[in-house]
Order: sequence, then C-alpha cells, then structure tokens
Amino acid sequence: MTTLTVADYADTGQWRLIVNIHPTGMKAMLENTLHNDVEPQQLFSTKWDADSDNLLHHIENAVYDNPRVLDDFSARIVLFDRRVLFIPTTVAEENDGVEEEIYTSLYQAEAADVICETDRDITAVSSLAPGLKGFLNRTFPGARVSTNLMMQVSSLRKENKEGGKKIVVTVREQEKEADFILLDGSSLISASTHSVNGKEDVIYHTYNVIDSYGFDPLEVDIPENYRC
Repeated sequence: MTTLTVADYADTGQWRLIVNIHPTGMKAMLENTLHNDVEPQQLFSTKWDADSDNLLHHIENAVYDNPRVLDDFSARIVLFDRRVLFIPTTVAEENDGVEEEIYTSLYQAEAADVICETDRDITAVSSLAPGLKGFLNRTFPGARVSTNLMMQVSSLRKENKEGGKKIVVTVREQEKEADFILLDGSSLISASTHSVNGKEDVIYHTYNVIDSYGFDPLEVDIPENYRC
C-alpha cells in the first residue's frame, strides 16, 4: 500500500476530482491518478429533499461550502438524470441545434441548459436542472460532464461487442432506483432509470423492459439475481 505524504495530497496534478450529482444530493471525491492502490478520498457528501426548482441552488451551496473542489484538479462531473434521451448521432449531425430542439419538444427545458455527449453512433441529451450547464462550465472549466447512463452505455457496449442480447441492472439502494440497460451486441436497445423498492420491483422492471422490445426472456442474458 502506497503511503502518501502531505506533498502528495497537496499536488493537484496527481488527483482527479469526481463529482456525482443526484436530484437529492451530491458527493465529491478525489481519485489518485498515479497509485492504483490508493483509496478514493471523499471530500464531501450531502443530501437534500428533491426539489427541481431549487436544485441548482442546492448544488451551488454544496460547492461553495466545500471550496477544496475548486482547486485545479482535472475533473469529471457525473449527472444522475432520469431524463436522458438517446438519439442517433447521424440525426444530431443533420442540423445545428437539432438535439436541443428534439429534447425541448419532449421535456420542459431551455435549449441553453441542454447537455449533449456522443459515443460514436449514439448521442445522449439531458438537462438535469435549469442553469446547471452554465454553472458547471464556469465553475469547473474543462471538466468532462457525463450522465451516469451514458457512461454505463459506453462501457457496456465495448464489453458486449461480441455478445448477444443482454440486460444489465445497476441498483442504487440508497436512492431507491435502478438503471436498466438492454443491449444486442454493441447496439443499444434501451437505457432507463426506474424507482425500485426491493428486489421484486427490480425483477418487474427487468422483464418489462425486455417485453417492451418484443424479446424472448430466454434469449436475453439476465443477471442471475433477477431471473424469474
């Protein structure tokens, strides 16, 4: 196990800031980029009641109450947003601003608040809170901003490149929600987040997602814990 010195902790160049933002809370931690055996160092973790009108205010307060996150770290911001829209990148490339136009036609949001990220042929579009995009750009310039769903989709598509139909379930018990990502090889079929209150809810949503796309559950690789 690597033993770090005071100088190591003060060296922002050997740490990566990871900030997870949920509708009900926020957590920030530092990952060491030089030593794999060093555990992530938590900077803060805070909770609040779900309130979409004041979400940006909660986030701003959390950041300014913990000024260490404003140091010169490379940073990744992860947004846990249920309203993520996946569209083909070819559609996004047809016209400037089409992603914002499509998103705001389905969800209540301003075009200036829409965040886009692309993984080859898929573009994910989201908007967790009014004003959040501008705040992140000002406060964490150069940070990579991703949605939790898109991060998982990008990773799983690579892992399942030579595989068949598969559903991956990620449960967050503290938030009482779970992600359901359905793939066919490296092709994304569906990615969504649902509220769950126990294993029965997880099983229900797992099979409901599979059924919604007309797949035979016997032909889908389902996590053993959630098989009927």
